[in-house]
Amino acid sequence: MEQLRAQPFSGYLVHRPDRINEKLARVGRGTPCGEYLRRFWHPFMKTEELGDLPKLTRLLGEELVAFRDRSGRHGLVHKHCPHRHVSLEFGILTDRGIRCSYHGWEFDVDGTVTSAPAEANDANIRASVCLGAYPVVEYRGLLFAYLGPPGERPPFPIYDTFEIEGGEVIAYQVDVPCNWLQVAENSMDPMHVVFLHTRVNVVQFNERLGLLPLIEFRERPIGLFYTKSRRLNDEFVWISANDLILPNFTQAGSVYNSTDGNAPKYFGRNSFSRWVVPIDDTHTTVFAFRHFNHRSEESRPELRSPEALERIDIGELRDRPYEERQRNPGDYEVFVGQGAITPHSSERLATSDRGVVLFRRRLEQEIDRLQAGELPLHASSVFCEHAIPTYGSDTVLRLPVSAGSDEAARRALLRRVGDVYISADSYHGDERYAFLERELRELNNIS
Repeated sequence: MEQLRAQPFSGYLVHRPDRINEKLARVGRGTPCGEYLRRFWHPFMKTEELGDLPKLTRLLGEELVAFRDRSGRHGLVHKHCPHRHVSLEFGILTDRGIRCSYHGWEFDVDGTVTSAPAEANDANIRASVCLGAYPVVEYRGLLFAYLGPPGERPPFPIYDTFEIEGGEVIAYQVDVPCNWLQVAENSMDPMHVVFLHTRVNVVQFNERLGLLPLIEFRERPIGLFYTKSRRLNDEFVWISANDLILPNFTQAGSVYNSTDGNAPKYFGRNSFSRWVVPIDDTHTTVFAFRHFNHRSEESRPELRSPEALERIDIGELRDRPYEERQRNPGDYEVFVGQGAITPHSSERLATSDRGVVLFRRRLEQEIDRLQAGELPLHASSVFCEHAIPTYGSDTVLRLPVSAGSDEAARRALLRRVGDVYISADSYHGDERYAFLERELRELNNIS
């Protein structure tokens, strides 16, 4: 197709084909991305939502019923009873699982039939019938499920930011009515923070985020990360880092904590961790942990409310008057404004979209590997004996303005800091933090 030259009032001439990236956007059973995502653990509900009744839910396009039986075990099963397809949202919880209210068939949390009381001899039913069920792990206020082949279930992933001594973790969620990809790739777009959250609107987080950064993207076996350098003053630069661990786990640095630019800081940790979870093709839920600890932010009442938890994730509240949303949009307006599924074929990507391109390309590569018969690489398998090391952080280093090229000096420092982060992967816990501080301190005198 001939490239259209830019010209005024060209609405009639601009062709915008309405085609989505089917490979990455669709998440149902049997789709390329849906099969890939099913090989990982995903949060699907806050633990507190389960009481003494089953709860209808959706995940990756599947209708499911979650429950906690009378012995305290969590279950996640297909919505319909295999006998006569009655919805188990109307099931009765038992000591051993859930019982269908229609004919009393009882199912354990693994889906096996434990009783079919209407049958004189239920042995054949118990041996041949099974309700679809998925394994569930409860962790720090969130319920996680694995929806893939039973024989390929990976270890449950524990990340280093979850285990900071003396820290507090608060689980929360944000529902977004659009495709998962346009939410997930936002974290790989550092330039939107400069403009959406700072320069174009009111300052939604920290005014220093409006400083235009130098950015370096890097790949690691389990995902991607990038570091950003902002000059705070003539003496100090601020280097922040963002993680994206495949397929949908992301972290940044601290959101509200800022530095006065008069002292170094070594690997301060992130304010929140988040999973971008596809509910179906056109609905997404962000499940997240808000962190309060001595390496990130101190807990304050104004940071703990439901409104504060929502703001830290999307900038501004979803439930606002429409005119206010127009005058001061946040991430939610950006996500939903792209449509239920954005038409990727009509995008005009630019150099500032490099992170988005890298993320999509990496997803496609991993999906291709799975379709070729290779198992996905799981972070929990690579770091199977310790918490998974992550890089979401803030570091402030002394780097006086260079007499030559200040940008070249900052880029060199950015590269060295990234190298230090990678080199610390073999250390764990306090030993890792001590190593990072020691190595970062040595970079203070580079000029």
